[in-house]
Amino acid sequence: MKYLSIIILALLVQSCAKSGYKTFYTSYADAKTLPDVELLQEGEEVKIYGSDNFQRDSLILRSKKYIAVGYSSFNGGYEDTRNAGTQAKLVGATVVLVSSKYTNTQTTTSTLLLPDNKTTYHSGTANANTTYSSNGSYLGSSNTNAIYNGTSTTYGTKAVPITTNQRRYDQGAMYFVKSNQKYKFGVQFSDLTPEQRNLLERNTGAQVKVVIEDSPSFYSNVLAGDFLIAVDGQLIKNTEHGVKLMGSVPSEANYSTLTVIRNGTKKDIKVQF
Repeated sequence: MKYLSIIILALLVQSCAKSGYKTFYTSYADAKTLPDVELLQEGEEVKIYGSDNFQRDSLILRSKKYIAVGYSSFNGGYEDTRNAGTQAKLVGATVVLVSSKYTNTQTTTSTLLLPDNKTTYHSGTANANTTYSSNGSYLGSSNTNAIYNGTSTTYGTKAVPITTNQRRYDQGAMYFVKSNQKYKFGVQFSDLTPEQRNLLERNTGAQVKVVIEDSPSFYSNVLAGDFLIAVDGQLIKNTEHGVKLMGSVPSEANYSTLTVIRNGTKKDIKVQF
């Protein structure tokens, strides 16, 4: 039983040594090669925040100039979130959002082969009767008694069933690093969904997803959720086209006019640089 306990403990330690945060990590970018970012300093620890809504909380971090550099996603036994912090250090991230949600309990039965050596003990007595004669003449006899004992060992294995129950969780982490880059506009947006096109009754435009704090768009009161439809009077087709138009605004310009739809009303916003 002691031998069996040692084996089970070794298996558990081995499984815990493999981190899902590392095994199932997907990279967006190499934080250590990004320009103008704040990396961990010596002695500084990664900040780990729990989240019940990645989309909401990642948008909040992005508005504070944080850039997502990768994510982890896996299902398995619950892992200490410090493993996410360890993975963050490996990839150069300074902030991690983590989440976990119970999914099911998995029952597993496996067979463990253990040594099954059997030792048999033997003991008993032996008698020997000897008659001595010469030329047919009887000379005499002797009787000998002996006691013996010993052991014999046979070697084999036995199968021992092992049943384990494991509570499993959907677990995830998003890794961020803060950028010190200065933004000309300071907005991030995405293409319109089919539902948004029906709502707006138009196929062109993009939705503002993030307004970076302390940026020209922030102080000009562009809001997340606005639908961007034009830059300086030029209608934008989609996100890619909008980025291109913003990038073409002359560096010497003092302002740019963004046309948005907010709460169903078209609105021109002068973004001061």
